[in-house]
Amino acid sequence: MFVGALLASGWSPPAFSIASATNPPATAAATTPAIALVPTEAPTIPPSPTPAPTPGTDGCIPPPADLVPAAVVSHGPRDAKLVALTFDDGWDAPNVARILRFLVAHRVNATFFPTAQAIQLSPQTWQLVAQSGFPIGNHTYHHISLKGLCFEKQLAELNKARTAIAEQPLPMQGLMRPPYEEFDMNTRLAAAAAEEQYVVLWDVDTLDWTGIGKDAIARRALAGKSGSIILMHTASHPTAAALLRIVAGYRKRGYAFATVGQLLGVPGPVPFP
Repeated sequence: MFVGALLASGWSPPAFSIASATNPPATAAATTPAIALVPTEAPTIPPSPTPAPTPGTDGCIPPPADLVPAAVVSHGPRDAKLVALTFDDGWDAPNVARILRFLVAHRVNATFFPTAQAIQLSPQTWQLVAQSGFPIGNHTYHHISLKGLCFEKQLAELNKARTAIAEQPLPMQGLMRPPYEEFDMNTRLAAAAAEEQYVVLWDVDTLDWTGIGKDAIARRALAGKSGSIILMHTASHPTAAALLRIVAGYRKRGYAFATVGQLLGVPGPVPFP
């Protein structure tokens, strides 16, 4: 009745609007930058470490299986009238200098096999030997007998000599001479590992180290023939005194003097080509 009265008095209800839900405007899709795909490198696998050599029953490392032993020689070719004078040990620096002066004055080729200890005791003397063009071979460091020692110990002895001589510095030729003429297969293998092509012996021994006089030394030295390698020692004063007779005797017979390297074809210094 109340509402009817209101309507009769001219009142009208307010207008209501019904809002319909609308979807929000679509948002433009975000542009994602392209990602460059870099191929992953395969991981580098380091090589397996080489296993350490196994010591033998003697406690030493054996020589490499593919190592070719150095050749053993006691003379050169017999088809040419050449002989090689060699001087061992290197002791007595004043006598070394005396021998050197004679060789230079008479233009005689020769080869020296000093121990590295002797060189260390008188480096200036041996630098003069090298500067005069005479080859120097390896005669070990301590002048010990190598025979019976394992390969590893023999190689260490030869390398110790090489290092000591290089420190002077002096060049060495690829030759070695075993003290006391005592050697075995390990000596030959150690020489090869030390880059020495020959184990050098001799076929004429003057026995000058025994204390014999200059005439006996000269007589024994002159027993050589084509290709002979003649053994002498620097500590023997009669040896220096015998050189004049030795050189004159060979030259009278038509012989010339060569280094051991010349006899064997090993490159190296030659004082008088």
